[in-house]
Amino acid sequence: MIESKNLRVFIVDDEPDVCWVLKILLQKHGYQVDVEESGNRALARLKKSGHLYQLVLLDAKLSDIEGVDLARLIRSETACKAPILLVSGYFYKDDSMVQDSMRNGLISGFVTKPFRHEDLLQAIETVLEHTRNDTSGL
Repeated sequence: MIESKNLRVFIVDDEPDVCWVLKILLQKHGYQVDVEESGNRALARLKKSGHLYQLVLLDAKLSDIEGVDLARLIRSETACKAPILLVSGYFYKDDSMVQDSMRNGLISGFVTKPFRHEDLLQAIETVLEHTRNDTSGL
């Protein structure tokens, strides 16, 4: 079990209600949460402080940029090394774009909307545990 206290999560989703639900759920489980509703503003924020986050929850379809495109920019233009968990109501885990993005390491996990709280928390736990195991062997 990952200790959530002091773990900082960055939520990027253009639906205010989804942001609110995610923020409340994660705060309830001890995470520190920051939210951005625009992909471009999220990228600007990560350029300034990307090293602060241990996880990014990224919507696959933002109003100003595709989530996978934003994930590429996060990796190429920021210091953010946090795993990215893609959240989508448009794609499914077996979609080729999702599979390719996971295979090449662009995203670390995927959750389909609508999601059950338990499923999202389990996906976060899995991604963080996997990340911790990858870095502990160095």
